[in-house]
Amino acid sequence: MNQFSTKTADVRKQETLLTTAQPTAECRLRNDRQSYFAITRALVQAQFVLADGVLSQRLWQEVADRDLEVGRILNLLYSSCFQDDEAEMTALDDAFLALHVS
Repeated sequence: MNQFSTKTADVRKQETLLTTAQPTAECRLRNDRQSYFAITRALVQAQFVLADGVLSQRLWQEVADRDLEVGRILNLLYSSCFQDDEAEMTALDDAFLALHVS
């Protein structure tokens, strides 16, 4: 293999990494968001439906153990009455995340 074909192969490898990195980041964001939605829904159930202090405390400890952003969860908890509405939760989460980007 000559030097030119080696460089071409390296460039192709880098292009492949760049094109696969974006979907991977997108998947990571989607999974991260689903983690926040799931813990928020569990907290709604524990705190507001069951009024179970022990379960609520355990869930908040899980938030701390997983190093999740408390403000983001509080926003999802108290900004909506419809935590089962995926579109509303996504809109609320997008608005919250946009505050940190600016």
